[in-house]
Amino acid sequence: MLLISLGLVGCGGKGDASSPDSDVLVISSVTPSPVATPELTAFSYPIAGACLPSGDQLMPGASRFYRQGIHEGVDFYESDNCTAIGFGTEVLAAKAGKVVRADSDYKELTQSDVDEIDARITAQGKCDEEALDRYRGRQVWIDHGAGVITRYAHLSRIADGLRVGMSVKRREVIGYVGNTGTPESLIDPNAEMHLHFEIRVGDGYLGQGLTPEEVRSLYGKAFAP
Repeated sequence: MLLISLGLVGCGGKGDASSPDSDVLVISSVTPSPVATPELTAFSYPIAGACLPSGDQLMPGASRFYRQGIHEGVDFYESDNCTAIGFGTEVLAAKAGKVVRADSDYKELTQSDVDEIDARITAQGKCDEEALDRYRGRQVWIDHGAGVITRYAHLSRIADGLRVGMSVKRREVIGYVGNTGTPESLIDPNAEMHLHFEIRVGDGYLGQGLTPEEVRSLYGKAFAP
């Protein structure tokens, strides 16, 4: 079994706190001792026909210097993938589970929000959890049991009727690709259309603390047929 440390990391790839208008499962911020990961296989890609990006900058563990933190998930962009991905592309549940967050009442990021977040990051030297969550935009989270949660971020909207507490099937449509939460959504509304997808394990993300090669191997196994 692979051992990983499940501590929290700084801003840069999308983290834990919620916006006040969201339905959210609150995850403890206590840093546990390293533990063995549960069985992390048989995930479907969250976009039909997708594959892992070839660029490590779109994978977990990549630096995000402008946010003074680390990327915690996989970014699915059309420019580095195996399928067409754009505004409104269907986002699918990677595994069966229970919905624990569904941002039906999401409030769009404003320029004043971005200015305030950037000033706070600069002053603190790191990104706090509230800012991290705001930069992920509209989200859906699914609990798969055994401490494993998948997160789907930057959604343009969530699927009609999706609510916290609902059970969803593997490959069920849960939302649609967008760019919510990105500064580019204000500067160029047609830019940065992509899905940010995370596999969370306890208080950390899958691949945390590993090398790019180890991360890619781990996610390859997670998505293996």
